[in-house]
Amino acid sequence: MSHRPEALDELTNSTIRSGNSIRFLPSGAESFEVRWRLLDEAKHSIHIATFSMMKDETTERMEKVLHQKLKEGVEVRIILDEIVNRTTFAGPMIKRLRDAGAYVHGYNGLFEEWLPFPKHTGPLKHVMQGIKLKLKRHYHEKYMVVDGTEVVLGGINWGDKYAYGGVKSFAWRDTDVYLRGPVVHDIQMQFLKDFTRYKEWDQRTASQAMTYPEFVKLQTPPDLTKLAQQYAPHLPEQANAGSVDVRYVAHKPYDDNDLPLTHAFLTLIKNAEKSIYWGCHGIRPPRIVAEYLADAVARGVEVHLITNSQYSSQSLMVKGLLGWMYKECTKHYRGLLESGVKIYEWQLEGAFHSKNFLVDEQIASVGSYNIARGSTYHHSESNIFVYDDEFAQQVKQQFDDDITHCKLVNLDQIAPRLPKEDAYSRPLHERDLMIRKEMVPEGIQKELDQGTYKRILT
Repeated sequence: MSHRPEALDELTNSTIRSGNSIRFLPSGAESFEVRWRLLDEAKHSIHIATFSMMKDETTERMEKVLHQKLKEGVEVRIILDEIVNRTTFAGPMIKRLRDAGAYVHGYNGLFEEWLPFPKHTGPLKHVMQGIKLKLKRHYHEKYMVVDGTEVVLGGINWGDKYAYGGVKSFAWRDTDVYLRGPVVHDIQMQFLKDFTRYKEWDQRTASQAMTYPEFVKLQTPPDLTKLAQQYAPHLPEQANAGSVDVRYVAHKPYDDNDLPLTHAFLTLIKNAEKSIYWGCHGIRPPRIVAEYLADAVARGVEVHLITNSQYSSQSLMVKGLLGWMYKECTKHYRGLLESGVKIYEWQLEGAFHSKNFLVDEQIASVGSYNIARGSTYHHSESNIFVYDDEFAQQVKQQFDDDITHCKLVNLDQIAPRLPKEDAYSRPLHERDLMIRKEMVPEGIQKELDQGTYKRILT
């Protein structure tokens, strides 16, 4: 086996935890069965990290449960993406929860960071940078920790189109996992670390205008020992709950100025020997990821990517942002297909939204990270990596099942319909500079050294 699990320790600032139990939840129906039970049984705390909450029956039920738990004295804390939840009209529900005593932090607030205009840029450049950042920087994580002992984590948000997965045709195909054991401590600690950071951001910006990058530079990294003491009731000792080895990785490009999940996936792709299976609602890998996948194929590795078809992408947000999502994906098709990557398009009505990853049928990852520039460089994400043969086979079986609902893309057949623009003819991005230099292919590094890349913050 060429995959050395400990190789990711330093790259991701994480540790493999032994003694966990894990349950694979490859549908919204299975995930929400666990979620409702955990919420009903919560005694001390409910901590929710989510990209979005819809305005529908599922979130109405969630709100009722959370209000009841607040009355019982259970602490409720929620971190979500502020801008995205404006588009789902969840604002009134969020306000009601706040008024009832829940702490809700909206990451990347729409009205934050605009004033004052920095002296070194000027108003127009500052506004343009702000618009770009608001569009690119998102809190994309999806997990829930209950009483500090149980976790549901994956790619599923809160809403009917997620909760009815596997039951109703309009619902999406997605994945979560249910975890107990020592790895829960790492996930709970990350939530508390984020909570502390974002609370400080709220307090600072209440009296002093600044941008989030400026705040990150000023902030002292939290003392984890003191943090653990402060939140000791939320961090109970985690007894072994099973025999599965699990690593949790938090990906915070703007909070930590690092890309741990990107480095992890590049490393696993580089060391792949037989096969890679990877899913995403819209495959748009940046050039460095595409080159790693192409190199894997050249070594004899089978690379299988699942994404949405033009038909199924219509069930994504606002009909796939009026067709842009699918069109943008197909701008990446030619380069990937010509390199030998196999692309499968989902054919069912409800969108494919699962982000599972499997390498050599040995190491599986489940979480919120997409095969796209957003996750690579910009979005806050949470994933686990599982080192267990039985779990790997469950993930492989799900990929096999998913592929039966897909159509393999043939380059000769689709070529006449592909957009003229090839995504890989675009210039590189300044965020490529965040990739560890030893991991950057020679051609890309040469372009970066020459300064031929797009800029946002510089």
